[in-house]
Amino acid sequence: MRILTAAQLDGYQRRKDKSISIRFLTQEKTSGEVMEIDQLMDTFGILYFRGEEQLNEDEIKELDEVELDLYDQPKSQSQRLRNVMYKVWMMNQVGTFKEFYKAETEKIINHYKNKLPHE
Repeated sequence: MRILTAAQLDGYQRRKDKSISIRFLTQEKTSGEVMEIDQLMDTFGILYFRGEEQLNEDEIKELDEVELDLYDQPKSQSQRLRNVMYKVWMMNQVGTFKEFYKAETEKIINHYKNKLPHE
């Protein structure tokens, strides 16, 4: 599903996490169009805004083909792993999280080092 509509950039707001909230105004929308917009709430996508010029078919096709799999998770894999490890540590709380993290990541590193051919 996608939104392709004429819009006016109405404003933006800087957020403390360095992201930006961007606000657009459109012309009147039908109930069906509003329902489609509502269904896209909290999904990740691409925003392409251009001034007065119209999009041509090649640009629309190019936008539709942009790969989003690199951006569909708000956290990186390493951030996700660290968060999960923190939750595991919270269940036991043996030592400090820093000690736990270092020991566990060392196990992971050694596990994959052992898969390398030995010379």
